[in-house]
Amino acid sequence: MSSPPTFCGIDFGTTNSTVSVVVDGQPLALPIDPQNKNPTILKSLLYLNDAGDRTVGYDAIKRYLWDVKNIPAKPPVLIDTGRKIKTFGPSSGSGVGKVILVPEIIEVDVSGRGRLLQSLKSVLTSDVFLGSTIFGKFFSIEELLQMMLSQIKLRSEKITGSQLDSVVLGRPVRYVGDGKEELALERMEKVARASGFKNIVFEYEPVGAALNYGLNINQNQNVLVFDFGGGTLDICIMKFPEKKIISVTGRPIGGDLLNSIIVENKLLKYLGSETKISGHLPVPKYLFQSLANWYRLTLLKNVKDLGVFDDLMFKSDNPLYLRNFRNIIVNDYGYLFFQQVDASKIELSTNPSTLFNFSQPGVEITQAISKQEFEDFLSDTISSTSDCIHEALSAASLNPSQIDHVLVTGGSSKVPLFQNLLNQIFGSQKIIQTDPFSSVALGLSLRAQQLFN
Repeated sequence: MSSPPTFCGIDFGTTNSTVSVVVDGQPLALPIDPQNKNPTILKSLLYLNDAGDRTVGYDAIKRYLWDVKNIPAKPPVLIDTGRKIKTFGPSSGSGVGKVILVPEIIEVDVSGRGRLLQSLKSVLTSDVFLGSTIFGKFFSIEELLQMMLSQIKLRSEKITGSQLDSVVLGRPVRYVGDGKEELALERMEKVARASGFKNIVFEYEPVGAALNYGLNINQNQNVLVFDFGGGTLDICIMKFPEKKIISVTGRPIGGDLLNSIIVENKLLKYLGSETKISGHLPVPKYLFQSLANWYRLTLLKNVKDLGVFDDLMFKSDNPLYLRNFRNIIVNDYGYLFFQQVDASKIELSTNPSTLFNFSQPGVEITQAISKQEFEDFLSDTISSTSDCIHEALSAASLNPSQIDHVLVTGGSSKVPLFQNLLNQIFGSQKIIQTDPFSSVALGLSLRAQQLFN
């Protein structure tokens, strides 16, 4: 590189992450995960184990799969540490009970396997979820995200041969969850600073894609960006050549939601959703709510919830399906299960039907899924997407005919039903397919050049 950069743009995504720098006036995506098929894309995955190993991306998947194959699964256990802790005894009419000493009992994962984490961004707006206890130690959400971002930064600096002090970080228009947007930004700034960045600016992700497209645009045009990723749908309308943002809007829907819709409508019955307990009672709903995404399944791998499964199976009219569910949790099959769900979703983009087949020791699930069924399941999501597009147009005081080009980015934008929606609203001749994974980061690095160069 002619002059090593000190700034970069990072699309720190729910599913994938990319980094870009500007070299000789042109944005360049960095090969931050050389083992991956596309080395400029790093899967937003974090692997950590009890030995202190921490890794991300392709290597995280490799380590996780090795553990699943080679280390026997074991449920967590409760152990007595031998220490005593102070607590209060039973209260009485005179007030709080006496201070007493009781044995310290802790829950421990004794399997020796590591833990695979993803989509940590999805809880950034929650002031209830502060972090997670892993291998007996509590990690805040900021600490976990910092483990990922610091490795991304170090890999980028190794490639560029320079220290990257300044960053433009992409952010969705609306974060996943119903919590506080400002809390998410505060947390992400703390994460970025702890990772070593000194100057931090946030920019809407679809604005990044628009800036990358408009690098050499000189004629007047209105451009709408449709950024549909793993966690969120983000839309922005920008006027060129002024590069003026006219409107931005978004919805907390993405590829993760599409996968969970398949699970809910076609696969949940094989995990006990229709099973009756004691002849007439349903299985507690909170167990199935954890099936929204694979990374939430790990939260059920604890002594209390596994004990609930054992009790339910004993009282169930069909323990086999509940055993499927329990085995997915205990054996850490969640990632593999949802990978198969994702593969089925992708196959339905080109085929009229697919056969979901998940076969692992202790779990056998086979289910045909038609493209028509999948599209019927998505009716509410399509309606919400259409509302989001028209919301952006209304905020910009434009109608579809006044949009000159529609830039489509994000991995979930490949689902035909959403492509058809864009064609219906704007006309197929206006649609421009951009790089679904790198276009946002490329534009964010151009924004970083404007701010920090």
